[in-house]
Amino acid sequence: MRREKIIKQLDWIREKFGSIDEYIKIHYGKEAPFSIIGDFCLVHLDNPDEKAVKEREEEFLKDDGLEDDCPLCQMQREEGGFVVYDGCGGWCPECKQKETCESYDPEEWKEERIGEVNSEVKGEVKELPNSPWSRSFVNMESIDQMPLDLAIQILLFGVLGHATELKIDLENHNYAENVIQGFLDPLESACQDLKYFLTSNSTPFVPEEISVNIQVAISSLSQLTSGEFEEKAKDLILKLEKLLNLVERTEG
Repeated sequence: MRREKIIKQLDWIREKFGSIDEYIKIHYGKEAPFSIIGDFCLVHLDNPDEKAVKEREEEFLKDDGLEDDCPLCQMQREEGGFVVYDGCGGWCPECKQKETCESYDPEEWKEERIGEVNSEVKGEVKELPNSPWSRSFVNMESIDQMPLDLAIQILLFGVLGHATELKIDLENHNYAENVIQGFLDPLESACQDLKYFLTSNSTPFVPEEISVNIQVAISSLSQLTSGEFEEKAKDLILKLEKLLNLVERTEG
C-alpha cells in the first residue's frame, strides 16, 4: 500500500473549511468542545468537565478502539477523523448508574417497554434480506439509486467489511495465509486508491490500476467458490464485479 497517497481527514477539512474550529461550529455547534489527538478530533457533545475530557484523551491515546487486524480500522487509523461523544440516551440495559443518571427515564425501563423494544428489534431482523454475512451488510438495491461517487464509497466500505468477515472465517478454519492475503491485499490496495481518487483534485495515478487490483481479488476469491465458504466467496465476487463496473464508469 502506498502511504504517500493517504489523505488525512483533518488536513482535508483544514483545507476546505480553513480550520477545524470552523468545521466544528458548522456541524456540531459554536459551543461544542473538542480535542485534537494526533490525526483524530474528539468532539465532546456530552459537555464533560475538564477532568473528564483529560481522562478521555488519555484513554484514547492508550486505546483508540480500532482493531489491528481489520482493514477498515487500519484505513481509519491511517486517515484519522472524528470521534463523537454524544452522551447517554437514557436506555442502556447494562447501565449501573441509573440512580444518578440525568437521562435515565424509569418509564423506559418497565418490563413491557423492554418487551416492545425486543419485539421491534426482532421485527427489523426479519425484514432484512437473506445474507450469508453475519457481521456486515450492504444494501445493493440502494446502490443503483445513489450518485456515482457515493455509491462507490458505500460499496467499497461494504466489500471491505465482507472481506474482513471472510478473513476471520478462513483464519478460524486454518486456511493458508497466502489464500487469505491473495484476495485481501489487492482489495485493500484498490479501496485505498479508490478513496484517494474520489477525494483528490489531482490524479497522480490512473483508475486502471484500481480495476486491475479488483480483478486480481476476484480471481483469488474464485479459489473459494467450491469450498465451505462458497456462498460468501460468490457473494463478495458479485459485489466486487459491481464495484468494478462503477469504477469503469468513472473512466467514461
